[in-house]
Formats: sequence, structure tokens, C-alpha cells
Amino acid sequence: MTETKLIRTVCRGKIFPEIQWTEEQKDKQQAEREAFKARCKPIFDWLKLQYIQTH
Repeated sequence: MTETKLIRTVCRGKIFPEIQWTEEQKDKQQAEREAFKARCKPIFDWLKLQYIQTH
């Protein structure tokens, strides 16, 4: 019976090196995430209180 050897290749570098984000794009994405978080946080807090009271 032959043994199979697990050979791991080490990933070096970016997965998609052709994609290069500019600082403006990074800042825009960060601002969108923060705006989304600001909209979701009050809903989450309200639902959390409702869930704690009923369960």
C-alpha cells in the first residue's frame, strides 16, 4: 500500500494581485461600513432587550 504525503504550498503575496485599492476606495468602504453599523446598532439594541425579556 502506498502512502500519500501531504505537501502544503505556502501562499505568498496577495490572492488577487491585479486588484489594487486606492486610498479613496478604502476610505469610502470604511465610511459605508460605519454608516451601516450606525443604522443597525439601534435595531440590534432594541431586539436584544426584547429577546432578553422573553427568553
